[in-house]
Amino acid sequence: MKFCPVCNQTYTDDNLNFCLTDGGTLNDYKDNFNHQDNFNSDVPPTVLLNQTRTTQPNWQNYEPAPPWQNQPLQSNQASPLQPNQPFYPAQYQAQNQTLPTVSLVLGIFGILFTCCYGGIPLGAAAVVTGYVGLKNANENSQQFGGRGLAIAGMITGAVGLLISVGIFLIAIIAQLG
Repeated sequence: MKFCPVCNQTYTDDNLNFCLTDGGTLNDYKDNFNHQDNFNSDVPPTVLLNQTRTTQPNWQNYEPAPPWQNQPLQSNQASPLQPNQPFYPAQYQAQNQTLPTVSLVLGIFGILFTCCYGGIPLGAAAVVTGYVGLKNANENSQQFGGRGLAIAGMITGAVGLLISVGIFLIAIIAQLG
């Protein structure tokens, strides 16, 4: 036999664990009579709420959206998404890397054509386009990318330019001497 210590209701069903009246924990009679002095002294009591929480208090005053917001898309209007076209959020859309790529290609060709002084114009162009591409990538990283390509293009362009200028100066000194 079990009883509820809150409302003193008794139950004969030993399978019940909670009071059907107030939800309190049921105790055995033998546990209560044998250990009356320290009965549940270390367990804090269950907190009972007085009233249930109301989630939508003004549901009678609910106003639907204005009719102009619920209009379906007309068939003659263009849809923002065409069928069978994937949609990519702005963070996954391709960034413009044209200037950094051009800078790297010019820098590589500037190194390759150092023997015929081609490194001077190609290297200078690589440094300028790399600088502009790096500036774009730093100022607007959502639209422009290729920061590493721009740096590599400026380095290869500068190397090609310096090698070509060095070869040019060595050739002038050799003709004078």
